[in-house]
Amino acid sequence: MYLDIHSHILPNIDDGAEDLSISQRLLEIIHSQNITDIIATPHFYPMFDNLEEFIENRQNSINLLLSSVKDTTMPNIYLGCEVLYYSGISYASGLEKLTLANSRYMLLEPDYCLLNAKLQREILHLRDLGFIPIITHIERYQKAKGFRSFYKFVKEKRILAQVNATSFFSKHYNRILKKLVKDNIISFIASDTHSVDVRPPMIKPALDKITAAYGDEYANRLIKNSQKLLNEITKRENEI
Repeated sequence: MYLDIHSHILPNIDDGAEDLSISQRLLEIIHSQNITDIIATPHFYPMFDNLEEFIENRQNSINLLLSSVKDTTMPNIYLGCEVLYYSGISYASGLEKLTLANSRYMLLEPDYCLLNAKLQREILHLRDLGFIPIITHIERYQKAKGFRSFYKFVKEKRILAQVNATSFFSKHYNRILKKLVKDNIISFIASDTHSVDVRPPMIKPALDKITAAYGDEYANRLIKNSQKLLNEITKRENEI
């Protein structure tokens, strides 16, 4: 049992799957890697997107996808979004609509130009409000201005962070990944898949590589984190 918390599998809604056939192929690959559950997390840009329109478009997209795979064995699909940070986001209304499958967890994408003290304060404010922010693909910010301070903040405040599975197969990220593992920063491994060719689903290969490099205990901890989030989602569904 494994939950992929970050993906762009919904057809024709953002820069992910361009059409239904690509969405179907991605689900087939994900299923072949024994990923039992996945959250579709299209990009949400608060400064550009209308929230209600986004929710409607997202629902229409998943309805189309679910209808096309209803007679096949596929992972369970939940709805969420990847929320781009902007100044003041933690004081916005409707934040509960931006969580992962109606849970307390929120997938938050920092702006490369805004890794500053205000971002840190707003992440803490989100936690005070009862949300659990998860920083998306934290390894990709290693060269961004302010990353050193942001990294220290994430470590000291125990902020959850996600790493892309494909990053474990790129020499560009070798150094930062070793540091993230050493400092126990990584909470989740996710696909962040966009297409079969661009950032394909690679969670199973990544977990195998992590096991080989860091041992079963470390890999199992990541799997348990995924299962914990999935348990909260299913519990929430049962309560509604």
